[in-house]
Amino acid sequence: MKKYFLSYKNAVSAALQYRLNLGLLVISHILSLSGIMYLWISVYESGEHLGTYSLPDLVLYYVLLTLLLMLVSEGVGLGFDVCEQINQGEISNYLLKPFSFSIENCLKLFAKVSINAIFLSPVIAILLLLFGAYTELPNTAGWIAFSGMTVVAALFYYLIYYFAALSSFWMINGRPIVYMFLIFSNLLNGNSLPLDLFPEWFAPVNRYSPFQFLLYVPIQIFLGRMELDARLLATAAVWILIFVLIIKLAWTRGIKKFEAVGR
Repeated sequence: MKKYFLSYKNAVSAALQYRLNLGLLVISHILSLSGIMYLWISVYESGEHLGTYSLPDLVLYYVLLTLLLMLVSEGVGLGFDVCEQINQGEISNYLLKPFSFSIENCLKLFAKVSINAIFLSPVIAILLLLFGAYTELPNTAGWIAFSGMTVVAALFYYLIYYFAALSSFWMINGRPIVYMFLIFSNLLNGNSLPLDLFPEWFAPVNRYSPFQFLLYVPIQIFLGRMELDARLLATAAVWILIFVLIIKLAWTRGIKKFEAVGR
C-alpha cells in the first residue's frame, strides 16, 4: 500500500504544476455556461417551459453540470494518455515493476480530482451563497449522498475511458474508440439535456445506463429530484463490477498481444 500512497502523492505534486491548465479550463467552461444560460433565460422569458424545471432549477442544473465536468471528468484525458502509453510502448516499464498499471492510473485520476476540488472550493462556496436565496439546497443527508455519488462519478469516468483506451492493444490507435465513448456519454450522461426530458420510451435505457452516473445522477440528487435508493446503488455496483471484470480481461489478453509483437 505504501508504494501506491507514494504514487498518489507524486501524482498530486505533478497535478499542482499544471494550475494554469485548470485556470484555462475554468474560463472555457464559464464561457460555455454563459451561452447556455443566455439561451434558457431567453426561452423562459418568452413564456416557454422545460418540463418540470423552474428557471432557477435549470440554471442550477447547468451550473452543477459545469462544476462536475471540471471536477471529475479527468478520466477522458486519462483515456487518451493511456492510448498514447500503449502505442508508444511505455507500459513496458510497468511490466517490470511491482506496480499495477490500472491502479496507478486510477490514483493519478483521483489525485487530479483532489486538486480540482481544492481549487474549485471557493467558486463552489460563492455559488452556494448565490443560489441559496433562490432555491432549496440539500440537507445533510443530501450533501452526503451528493458527495458520495460525485466520487462514484469520478470512478465511472475512470472505468469507462480506461476500458475504451485498452482498445489500443488491438488497434493502431485507440483514440477513435475513446472519442466514440465520449460522444455516447455526452448524449447519455445529461450533458446536453436532463435525462428525464428524453422521450418516455428512452427511460429504460437511461435507468440502467452506466453513463447516467457520470453527471446526471449526482446533479439530480443535489436538486432533490432523485433519491439514493437500493435500485440506484445496485445498478452502480453491478456496472462497476462489470467494468472491473472486462478491464481485467482486456488487460490480460492485451498484454499477451503486446508482448507477442514485441512493442
